[in-house]
Amino acid sequence: MYGTREALCYELARMFTPDEPLSLLVWTEEGIHTACRELRPTDEEITALLATIGNNTMNVYRRDGVTEASVYDLLVLHCEAVNRQVMVPAQVLSRLVHDAERELIHQEGLAWEAGGATPERIRQGMADVKVLKALLAA
Repeated sequence: MYGTREALCYELARMFTPDEPLSLLVWTEEGIHTACRELRPTDEEITALLATIGNNTMNVYRRDGVTEASVYDLLVLHCEAVNRQVMVPAQVLSRLVHDAERELIHQEGLAWEAGGATPERIRQGMADVKVLKALLAA
């Protein structure tokens, strides 16, 4: 399970009777940081690892467990996935960037028509488009 102490206590109370014997193992942000100190995990990476560990099925947990080594390996896999690069033909990427830019401009216009400012997600999307255009031009 993954969540706040309050949410987890609620789920445990719902799942088990008050007198049912249990063994509870807890991983915290500090535990993740200690297990992965060589990789210097960010707060976002630590949160992602806690969620990954907590969302494992009981079968996976019983079979594989959760050790410092396995947590370290999870962080390595997470970092590889986040930084994964793929090859895309420039022409395909250029068309997609153009279409994305047009849609972002349209969404920005809708926000303005509704009397609002440009939403952060649109500003970030336009920044991403600018980066991709610069890379395509290089």
